[in-house]
Parts: sequence; C-alpha cells; structure tokens
Amino acid sequence: MDGELPSSYGVKPKYGLQDNYFDINMGEGCDIAVKIIDLSNDRCIRYIFVSENSSITINQIPQGQYYLKIAYGYDWMEKFEDGMTHGKFTRNCYYEKSVDVFDFGKKNSQHTINYILNINIQNGIVNNNFNTIKIDETEFFK
Repeated sequence: MDGELPSSYGVKPKYGLQDNYFDINMGEGCDIAVKIIDLSNDRCIRYIFVSENSSITINQIPQGQYYLKIAYGYDWMEKFEDGMTHGKFTRNCYYEKSVDVFDFGKKNSQHTINYILNINIQNGIVNNNFNTIKIDETEFFK
C-alpha cells in the first residue's frame, strides 16, 4: 500500500514541473501517513502512506514552502462515506506536525531541491531528522 493515497481521500495532488522531491525513509516502530501542507494556504498537496521499514520518493513537489503532518500507528482502517474515503490508524496512534519548513524554491527557479526524511520510533520515542511538535487527531485531519 506504500505510496500516494487516492484522490478519494479528498486531496487533489499538485505536481511541479521540476523534479523536487522528498525521500521518506521509515524505520522501525510503526507505519506512517504523511500530509505535505503548503505553508501559504495550509492546503494539503500530497497524502502518502509509508509502511514500517520502507522507503518512498515523492517526486515533482511544486516550488514553494511546505510543512508536514504525520500520523503514526498500526492497523490502517478505511471507511467510505459520502463519496469520500476516510482512513486512520486504529492502534498506537500518534500525530505530529513539523516545526521545520521545507523550502522548494521560488517560482521559475531552475534549481532542483530534495530533502531526505528519516523517521524512526525507538522504545516508543519518535526519532526524526527534523523537528516536530505533537498535535491531536482533529488537527491532523484539518
């Protein structure tokens, strides 16, 4: 199931012309769902699922500045309601938002930019290579 979640989740994916990308390396401890959020309007441009001990590259991130919302957990459950798919973890759930902003450059820039995100859970403690703060489930699904 690793990869971008379908548009039935209510996210209209946005793609850039340049190959800016995130490499997401999920270590041990849980699965994750990651929302890439445009800092200028707080809209989600991509929604990705990454399994424990997996890696994925999210290509063609549009130019701009972004932060992440991350749901951690196990046992992803989907429910289809009112023409939309709703998904969430049902076991060991935890939510965070990145404090770090990921800058993919200004419009019409010719530079390709990438970020490598390393995410691990060790003994119940999140260990990432970027800064985060805890949020609740409501904030994650906003």
